[in-house]
Amino acid sequence: MHLFYKAVPPYNTDFQGTLKPENRTEAALLKMNTSVSVGDHLVFNILIFFPVKSLLRFRCVCKRWRCMISDPSFVEAHQSRSATTLLVSSFDDRSHDRKRTLYTINPSINEGEVRCLSEFCNWSISRSVNGLVCIYEQYPAESHRVRLFNPSTREYVNLPPPIFSGRDSSKQVYNLGFDPSTKTYKILRSWIGNWSDCTYEIFTLGSDSLWRIVKDNPKVVLDTKGDCLNGTIYWPKDIGIQNRTIIMAFNVGEEKFRSIPAPPTDPMWDFKTSRMIQMGGHIAIVDYQEVAGRISNVMIIWKLEDSLNGIWSHKRILLPESLMQRIPRHASFCVTSLDGGEIALIPSKLFKDRYVVYYNLEKERTRREVLSWLFRNMWHISSPYAYCDDVCVYVESLISLKEITCVCRTFEGENQAVGMTYSYS
Repeated sequence: MHLFYKAVPPYNTDFQGTLKPENRTEAALLKMNTSVSVGDHLVFNILIFFPVKSLLRFRCVCKRWRCMISDPSFVEAHQSRSATTLLVSSFDDRSHDRKRTLYTINPSINEGEVRCLSEFCNWSISRSVNGLVCIYEQYPAESHRVRLFNPSTREYVNLPPPIFSGRDSSKQVYNLGFDPSTKTYKILRSWIGNWSDCTYEIFTLGSDSLWRIVKDNPKVVLDTKGDCLNGTIYWPKDIGIQNRTIIMAFNVGEEKFRSIPAPPTDPMWDFKTSRMIQMGGHIAIVDYQEVAGRISNVMIIWKLEDSLNGIWSHKRILLPESLMQRIPRHASFCVTSLDGGEIALIPSKLFKDRYVVYYNLEKERTRREVLSWLFRNMWHISSPYAYCDDVCVYVESLISLKEITCVCRTFEGENQAVGMTYSYS
């Protein structure tokens, strides 16, 4: 298993190797470090408010700062204060292979700062855990490459090929999980041989060298992406024969499945008009069927209050009439949640004005951010045939994949350090 690291961006230095500040805040901080003696505690409490991009540069200031920024306590404190970013997957419907592109949207910046991840063409995304994402290649059909990726530092690690493979890589879904009791990351793969059969494989970062088959098979085909919360991955699943919906849960530590009753009045699950999200430390389902059908402006959110007993609460949201006028009939959205109690809705069909709708649950206010001016040089996204087919939200994180995958087993069963290859943009 090889670890590839990509810096974002290369350190900005002059010909003498001195770090050059990119803004006034960085300049003031660097001047403070060189002109006065400042205690580590004060520096710690200042640096945790800087974005990852700046902190990667600050590691070059001195050894003291490098050690501090790399310390696990700093990484954890910084992550708890970091802003969230949207990672969006889109494809061009004109191409025969539906060429897929990944890009990020920073909702904290006015009109949303957009950055295209052009090096990851035709890669799909899982839901994010602690700022990390599992990405896997969909095309070409014979490809089964999968990586653990930190979009903030652009560091990624290639995983070994899965057990089951075939020419149709679209019959696979990867989910990233985290066991907080052991601080272990695992990747769960659903391999769908046919519509009535599904095999589950699992890979533990830092200990496994090969994928393992999950012994506890729920006999349910989980062909959608799940959300990991508090050591459990959740999926909504419709049982067509029984005409009902259930919630499937996978305990990452115990590697066992179980089912949870769905909301009592929830209709049959429709992935085109319903989405599962995380909200306030709970799993929730956003149902916008009436909005998509232009029946009403009501959107319903079901929140799982008690996962053991299947107790749900619900909230009705009224979207502004001005927004409803812009939504075509039978529209679908990619939905996720942000810090501060906001829900983000991105139209699956990227319309001419390309926008993201943010709804604040506490203030009951809607804001609409137009992104069109940011797509001038992104032909693959600005195309009228471009679709947004998936979105996840991640928190900026300094987590190093070297720490997660520092030791692995070789195919012969011996332990060795992970080999590392470095490249810089």
